[in-house]
Amino acid sequence: MAPNQNMSEEGESIKTMKLYTHVERIKNELASRDLLKSGTIDPIALSEIDSMHYMGNDAIEDAVKTMHLDSSSKVLDIGSGFGGPSRVLSATSKCSTTALELQPDIHEMAKYLTKMCRLDSTVKHDVGDILSLDLEKLGSGISTYDSIVSFLVFLHITDKVSLLGNCAKMLKPGGIIFIEDYYCSSPFSEEEVKSLQNDLYSVGLPTKKEYISHLEASGFHNIQFIDKSIEWTTYVTERVEKFIGNREKFEEVHGEPTYLSLLHFYKAVKRLFTAQNLGGVRIIAEKC
Repeated sequence: MAPNQNMSEEGESIKTMKLYTHVERIKNELASRDLLKSGTIDPIALSEIDSMHYMGNDAIEDAVKTMHLDSSSKVLDIGSGFGGPSRVLSATSKCSTTALELQPDIHEMAKYLTKMCRLDSTVKHDVGDILSLDLEKLGSGISTYDSIVSFLVFLHITDKVSLLGNCAKMLKPGGIIFIEDYYCSSPFSEEEVKSLQNDLYSVGLPTKKEYISHLEASGFHNIQFIDKSIEWTTYVTERVEKFIGNREKFEEVHGEPTYLSLLHFYKAVKRLFTAQNLGGVRIIAEKC
């Protein structure tokens, strides 16, 4: 994936990324846990299997508190995946959330899960590319949202200038952005660059200085750059150990190919974090 790829080209690559294949595993997991029997799914119970970010609902709770979300709040979740964070945001704070996802198959699954959680009145799903989408047609249009969230998605989008510029357009003045992302803490080795591209579909990660500069140029201030590297390194290390220990049970539900593809991805992320050149960050900033 070349550094100057646009988001549409990136999207085609993300569709083949190991983490985002085997979409049927969500339904398999639901069935194995008997979550479909009642006809209604608890979004908090569902969040154990439908979220792909780190630290579970603790991160979502932090976002709710940081942005002071309530029933009057309108939130845009960029790269919403299966919709787990969007549903937990709305279920816990009563805010209205627009879940924007690039991949159509994941988008359809997310809509299904939201309906099963009986949250389709507060969580709306859109499919599209934040860089090429007609922003006027997203939700209620530009300058609409009180807050934007995104959990481990921006790392796949090389063009941070356009990305953050479009985020600013969607926010009201004074609106808050809450991002969890990767950044370049120290120069990557050649092997790490290849792993980032081939395993994580991430090219051209910015340094802390570059990220802050992009935010400022896009019209954000009061920027908090909260390093999460140590915490996330522990998380991804324990994730690999737990996943290996749970292999037999996982394969009974999902099969060996799904297990091996996820294990490959989890190990790649662990290697990158433990080498200490890949950094994790939570960014909180306000639109001027």
